[in-house]
Amino acid sequence: MEQFQSEHYLFHYGKDTAAERDIKKIAADQEACFHHICSVLGITPPFRLLYYLCDSPEEVGRIYGDNDPCNGFAAPPDTIYAVYNEQIKCVGFHEDAHLISYVMNRPDCPAVREGLAMFFDRKWWAIHNLDWTAYFLAEGRYLPVDRLLDREYFFDHPCSVTYPIMGAFTEWLIDTYGMEKYLSFYRQKESAFELERFYSKTPVELNAAFVDYVRLFRVDETVTRRMAELFAKR
Repeated sequence: MEQFQSEHYLFHYGKDTAAERDIKKIAADQEACFHHICSVLGITPPFRLLYYLCDSPEEVGRIYGDNDPCNGFAAPPDTIYAVYNEQIKCVGFHEDAHLISYVMNRPDCPAVREGLAMFFDRKWWAIHNLDWTAYFLAEGRYLPVDRLLDREYFFDHPCSVTYPIMGAFTEWLIDTYGMEKYLSFYRQKESAFELERFYSKTPVELNAAFVDYVRLFRVDETVTRRMAELFAKR
């Protein structure tokens, strides 16, 4: 594979691919993501991140090992496999946020890990996490955060629902109680059982307060139609 190195990354990609054509922009964008994540979390990895830009979801699925098509995944401590082609450009904050945050801790709870990554992403399919959550509430598709903290329940439901909800919840938690408290919570290995200790509310109570907050927002009808179209295709 071809290689391109920037200050904090080493990129690998195929010759004569979309990744090769766009590699300088990819590198610049990821460096910007890196600096933002590190600034917010107050940590900097003591290693360079290794990116493997692949041609297709099928290729990434083979690398992951389950042969299930996948747009990208992080392999701790330092490696990311991601699709980059004309249609799919799986770059940005998400996988980098996983690896950088794992320098401080890797919580056992997948909902917590994905919530922080989605906090940095802000959007799912180009629509804000909060809008998705309001849409799920209106459509009866909302999944309670207290239930999502259960590993099996989280994986029993599609990431198109679980990820935006946890991203919006994490943003609300940080906005409401502050980043310092959140990072103290995130540093707990069994974080799913630590919410009440750090926030003085049970997961059920926190979910209820979060839902009350989400209900304050009205989603634009154009965005709602777009969400319905996107959801119907999956």
